[in-house]
Parts: sequence; structure tokens; C-alpha cells
Amino acid sequence: MATRTKSTATPLYAIAGAGDLAVEKFREVSDDVTSRFATLDQKTLQAELAKRQTKLTARFEALAADAKTVPAKLRELPSFAQASLTTVLGQAEETYEDLAVRGKDLVTRIRSQQTTEELVAQAQTTLSKAKATRTTARKTTDTTSRNVKATATSARKTAKSASKAVTDAATKVGD
Repeated sequence: MATRTKSTATPLYAIAGAGDLAVEKFREVSDDVTSRFATLDQKTLQAELAKRQTKLTARFEALAADAKTVPAKLRELPSFAQASLTTVLGQAEETYEDLAVRGKDLVTRIRSQQTTEELVAQAQTTLSKAKATRTTARKTTDTTSRNVKATATSARKTAKSASKAVTDAATKVGD
């Protein structure tokens, strides 16, 4: 049985563990199906179907004979259901814990891989460059804004001086 993991990341570890388990089982089933289809022929298929039909017929006959005990079994149903629920809940908790441990192992393994460490280093470098670019852009914007204001003020003063000079010149032309 797995050791219980106490942390806020446990649900995430359980999800990662479930995904890892699903991939593992899918690969197993895929390999099994591939090997079965490789050896499957019509004769084998018919023999397998006949064997299963015989088993189903025997099972049906056993169930029909068992039908006489249904009332007694119905009386036992509530206690059976309670016991089954308790068992299923225990299994679910154990499975959850197993998945959480499996997921934590997977995450730990991925975090310690060289490619993951290189990716984290690249991300940190990119983040540092982005911050530097943002700072440079902000300083450039501030400087440009000051320069635009200064240029506008200078242009306004120059225009005012030019206007005054034109007015003064116009008044002297008539003298």
C-alpha cells in the first residue's frame, strides 16, 4: 500500500498518476490487441464463439435455477449493499493514495530531468530579458515624452517669437 501524501498538491499528483496509469494500460491493451489480431483466423474465431456460447448457456441455466432464492436474497440486499459500499470506499481511498504517490513520483522524475532543467533555465532567461525590455521601453517612453514636451514648448516659443517678429516687421514696413 502507498504511503499517504499530505499536501495541497495531492489532487494534482493523483491526476498525474491517473494519466500515467492510463497511458500504461493503453499501451498494454494495444500490445495485447495487436498480438491477438496477428494470430486470429476464421476457424479460431468460430471455435472461440462456440465456447463462449456454451458458457453463456450454462450461466443462464444456473441463473434460472437460482431464481427461486431471489426473495431471500432481496432481504439480504441492504446489508450486502452497505458492506459493498464500505469495501468500494476503502478501495477508492487506497487507489487515490496510490495514484497520488505515482503522480508525485512522475512529477519528481520529470522535474529532475536535464531537459526540464534546461527549459526552466530558458524560461528564466526569457523572463529576465522581457523585464529588461519592459524597463528599457518604459525609460525610452519617459525620455521621449519629456523630449516631445520640450520640443513642443520650444516650438511654441519659437512660433510666438516669429509671430512677434512678423508683427513688428509689418508695423515698420509702413514707417
